[in-house]
Amino acid sequence: MKKITTFIIAILGFIGMVSAQGEYEAFTFSQSDYYGTARFMGAGGAFGATGGDFSALSTNPASIGLYKRHETSLTPLGLAFGYTDTYYNGNLSSAQKVKYNFPQAGMVLSSSIKRGSSWKSWQFGFGVNRIMDFNSTYRARAQVNSSLSDIVVSHADGTFYGDLRGDAYLFWMTSVIDTFAGTNNEYYSRFSHAELDQNALVVRSGAINEMVLSFGGNYSDKLYIGATVGFPFLDFTEKTTYTESPANAQDLYGVKDYTLYTTQRNRGTGVNLKLGLIYQPADFVRIGASFHTPTYYWKIRDNLYREIYATYTNFPALDYSYENANNFTLTTPLKANVSTSFLIKKRAFIAAEYEFQDYSMATLYSDNYDYGFENEIVRAKYGPTHSVRVGAEVNVTQGFALRAGYRFKTSPYKLSDSPYNNTSHFISAGFGFRGENFFADFAYVYRMNKDSYWLYDPVGEPCNVSSNTHNVVATIGFKF
Repeated sequence: MKKITTFIIAILGFIGMVSAQGEYEAFTFSQSDYYGTARFMGAGGAFGATGGDFSALSTNPASIGLYKRHETSLTPLGLAFGYTDTYYNGNLSSAQKVKYNFPQAGMVLSSSIKRGSSWKSWQFGFGVNRIMDFNSTYRARAQVNSSLSDIVVSHADGTFYGDLRGDAYLFWMTSVIDTFAGTNNEYYSRFSHAELDQNALVVRSGAINEMVLSFGGNYSDKLYIGATVGFPFLDFTEKTTYTESPANAQDLYGVKDYTLYTTQRNRGTGVNLKLGLIYQPADFVRIGASFHTPTYYWKIRDNLYREIYATYTNFPALDYSYENANNFTLTTPLKANVSTSFLIKKRAFIAAEYEFQDYSMATLYSDNYDYGFENEIVRAKYGPTHSVRVGAEVNVTQGFALRAGYRFKTSPYKLSDSPYNNTSHFISAGFGFRGENFFADFAYVYRMNKDSYWLYDPVGEPCNVSSNTHNVVATIGFKF
């Protein structure tokens, strides 16, 4: 069932004049891995009940209620060193990427309330947190006996060659596919049933950075409440270079090879609301909960560029391309979060957090396209995910703290018995220096992820990708 569904998706995504986006975008743009301050990342992001950290305003906005002084924080250093191993049809290919990012900047203002009121203080915060990072690179290569052009043929069949659009047009104009003699709408591929060398390079870049406006309050040092209005800014680019050539210098009717270049770029802005509370029934424990409404992205701009470059035995190379641009709207799934934190003599904490999200709730819209079929694919392919975050901090001395954490996110796929099912593990450690008015924090995060990608035909052999990323983060801040 899963393979049949994904096969239909591949045909929609690769072939024809692309006029709408599919389940890939609905899932990809709904994700959040939560980056931010070095303290937040070093302790595994488990601040939903601990509170008092700016990045937690994107997970549990009640965190702001723990602030008793004004604070500004800046994370100018975020270095990611990514490595991927791709296993495709028995071959191993490796790639790496180094990326600098700026994961967080923010300010919280706290004001005391006059004596005699059970409300102790109120807070206002504003700034930016990075909630998703898309930067990755992977390569794949193998010898196979199937071709992307076979799918192009299946889509082109029955269409007069003068009416071909999208990839079918590119492949026709470069003679990678042609009509059978005596027909003008029945096609074959010169690369069918041949042993082929396939090479692919996929480079993704971009992020979702969320601007937050947060409000909160402290009631009797027992109940902390907060609300965050989030404005996520989506920036996603994927560049793919895909080449097919006959193995062993085989002659395929005079065509030597072809390379298909693809650039997809998405830009959009969304809005959401997060509500949260933290309750402290005793000095040593806090309990937190939060609810995130769906994010509504209006008019995500999608730009797609496809270019084919083909070389021949006895003719000059040919180069054709097309571009397509459209807008679509996306509503992401809601989220629910519960957490607890145990405080140890005001010198340490141990915290745990659970978050639920159901990706089957992601929904695409457009004024000029019916996304009914694509939304059904989302419902069939994706399901609930469960995220667990645990972390700890101990103040070794009055001004020096050590931290450690772990995060785990389950597979988003409903039907998957493969270890390459997009589960993620994050292992982190860090330390920090804190004075009366200044603090500096450092963290290291090791991320492990395994997922499967199909270059063009999900019924065939997938590319199994193991990704490992080393993140180094540094934050500075001031209290006043």
